[in-house]
Amino acid sequence: MTTYTVPRAQGTYADTLQALGLGRLLEALSEQGEVVVRLNAAQDAFTLEVAQPITLPNGTPPTLYDYIKTDRDGNAPPDAFDYEGAKDHRQRFFKWRENNKRASLDDMPEGIHLPRPDYSLYSSLVDMLKPLDTSGYAAAHRELASQRFGEHIGIALEVFSSDGLPLEKAEAGLKKRLKGNKANEVSIVQIFNPMTGKGMNSPKANSIGMNQAKAPLVLEALKYTGWFVGAVAVTPRGSKDLKVLVVQPTDIELETLRQVMNAFRRDFMGGGAIQVDILAALILTETLLKYHESQEADWLTPMEALSGFQIAYFQNLGSAKGVTNISFIALPAWVRLDGDEAEKKRQLWLDVLKEHRQVIRNLDESHSEERNLLEKYRDFLSGQDVRAFLEFLSDYGPHALRLADRGKYALWMTTENLGRVLNNMERNDITSIITNSGFQSVAGAIRRATRTALYTRKLSGDRTYDVHYGLAQELKRSAVTKPKFMAALADFVAEYMTENLRAADRGKRGRAPVTTEDLLEIGRLLDEHDPQMVAMLLIAYGYAKEPREETPEPEATTQPEPNVEEQE
Repeated sequence: MTTYTVPRAQGTYADTLQALGLGRLLEALSEQGEVVVRLNAAQDAFTLEVAQPITLPNGTPPTLYDYIKTDRDGNAPPDAFDYEGAKDHRQRFFKWRENNKRASLDDMPEGIHLPRPDYSLYSSLVDMLKPLDTSGYAAAHRELASQRFGEHIGIALEVFSSDGLPLEKAEAGLKKRLKGNKANEVSIVQIFNPMTGKGMNSPKANSIGMNQAKAPLVLEALKYTGWFVGAVAVTPRGSKDLKVLVVQPTDIELETLRQVMNAFRRDFMGGGAIQVDILAALILTETLLKYHESQEADWLTPMEALSGFQIAYFQNLGSAKGVTNISFIALPAWVRLDGDEAEKKRQLWLDVLKEHRQVIRNLDESHSEERNLLEKYRDFLSGQDVRAFLEFLSDYGPHALRLADRGKYALWMTTENLGRVLNNMERNDITSIITNSGFQSVAGAIRRATRTALYTRKLSGDRTYDVHYGLAQELKRSAVTKPKFMAALADFVAEYMTENLRAADRGKRGRAPVTTEDLLEIGRLLDEHDPQMVAMLLIAYGYAKEPREETPEPEATTQPEPNVEEQE
């Protein structure tokens, strides 16, 4: 077993791209072609393991990444990626789609094809590396296709086969093997190195200039190669900005990662800037679960294979785009397949993820209230923050009620899936609350006084019971102390029971009562837990939909977005 180490020198996706590019190179040079990429947290580095020693290539050099041919490039190699042709195919597809919104994809006429799922990887480079044919990207491709390919590969293997800083070792390799020729250096560009730009880059700079920093050609070429293995480029809806997401490996074979990312790009659709982060994490988790099912993978949680996405946001500044934010979004740690009945668990988690994905996609980021909801959900995913999730749930339920009250399409979380997520977050305090019989009884009363009452009124005109608008807000406001919260809850229960008595007096259908024992159980929970947590859980469950609930929903006047969207 031969091991190569790629230190995380920049702390951004530039290191990941370099590791994935090195994996692609090792794969091309290895006879068996199996390369395992592993994140070694102790060394803060990626390690790449290949079964047999790598030897320098003779003869025709392998192609590591695609040369992109544009209309102004007359010297492109014959096997270059035809960007203009792919762009034309894409435009024709979306024009046909626009004119045939109800048509099946099977009805596509001859000459029109589905766009490449990785098209945005090419278009973003054409946009960011102007002019592309004279950029370091094109220069490195030509150099690596030349007879000097073996020299560059030798430097790359030396750089990553032992400890030390790759940049210094590669520069030494250039001086020794390639006589320090400056033609073997390329400019460092931000789309592959989000922390590096024009201006001050050295640690102890004594001047600031507009020149771009340079790096050995082979080190940057590895990042170009890794771009097509693990990156996704998206233009957020309603903007001209660019968001780059690069998958973060934990412990995965490179070919598996490539298959997962190909499937992910086929399923992933864009959205607003915040939606892109959330949907990327949810859809990648779904993709890993499906892969686990088809290939019988041995990991028990998706995070054992991939941990999430490193993200850079490039804001449009007119003549160019610049980095304004660097972040990381993790995959949900609560998705686990350990224990018995892994196949059943996998399907249940796919149902949970689908429900979350639909709820997130139905939120409109241009509305401040819904943007606030998205930010809370992203905080929940980013830090596995339970409180952020409860904040999201306690605000989302009342939001869905308002939509339904206005006759708009409303998606509801289900109590079954909520319990599945909360019970897997390794919080015993939450489990003890949501499994309490008094908690379930009071949450059911809240549901019958809000969601059920609203739909009964809208569908059948039955006004036997009031719809308690504003109940969630009142409970959250009063949850600063136990006495205030208990008083607010008691007021609600008193009204609820009074309505029950009034309905019974008129011979109407009754509702399940809230007993004194239920209120005593809530009192005990408040003695043992934070009132705000109990309040938010009550609202979350009270405004969620029971899976057995058969209440039909009113016909929507506003439908969710169609499931077809451009990534840019």
